[in-house]
Amino acid sequence: MRERIVVRKHERINYSKNTFYTLLHTHHDKDNYIDYHCHNSIEITYVVKGLKVQCMEDEKIIAPTGTLLLVNSGVIHDIDVKNGLEGIVLLIDRDYIDSICPKCKDHGFSLKTNLDASKEIIDYLFKLVTAHEKNNLLDAHIIVLKIIKILAEKLIVDGFYIKEKHDDESYELVISIIKYINQHYQQKITLDKLALITNYNKSYLSNIFKKKTGITIFEYLRNVRLEHCLSDLKYKNNTIVEIALNNGFANIQIFNRIFKEIYKITPKQYRKKQYIKINED
Repeated sequence: MRERIVVRKHERINYSKNTFYTLLHTHHDKDNYIDYHCHNSIEITYVVKGLKVQCMEDEKIIAPTGTLLLVNSGVIHDIDVKNGLEGIVLLIDRDYIDSICPKCKDHGFSLKTNLDASKEIIDYLFKLVTAHEKNNLLDAHIIVLKIIKILAEKLIVDGFYIKEKHDDESYELVISIIKYINQHYQQKITLDKLALITNYNKSYLSNIFKKKTGITIFEYLRNVRLEHCLSDLKYKNNTIVEIALNNGFANIQIFNRIFKEIYKITPKQYRKKQYIKINED
């Protein structure tokens, strides 16, 4: 059975007062796996070096060096990267795109519609990394806006990807559960609450979620909470207890047990390791 690991060495770029995009320049020093998830962002990834395997619903994509990938908002996908992968990942908030480009609303984007546009985006991604390295916030924002312009003018397609491929009610139900968890993971979430919100019985919710995603509702909830804990352990000065409680874990004992079970190290060991890496960088 494949070991599922979310820990990864990466440079996370979150500009102050910036709410519409996130840039990641990732360097993976081991095989890593991020379980099925979705978000309200357009995810653009360029494989600078190495190999990435990604499943988007029923489609498996093998992406070697030089591959550009695009995941539309609301699409359930996983991420399986191999040792030595270097990648550039840009997440652009879907609501922001729709706010500055009304014609994009209710439409998705596809790289297959224009290969030349893909080359333009790759060029802009490298320029975006350079702008970050020079701490040039203005240039970075302009570059992201140019990428949005390419999406809107050259890569737009009729209908969201998930609507083209899944028009059934059950899939929309799974998406609504995922969105709810993504927004409320810090709170106590129970099957009773989800059943009340969605107006479906608990058994049906559990079965349909597992069928569509391959994992249970509470495995997904656990993964979301752990992802936020990993980021907080690396970038925030809160105590480990505060981080665990702030991200929805009932107590520190449960958090420590799950963390070690998944990552094979304790939260304290992980924080120390990441602290050393940050200072080395």
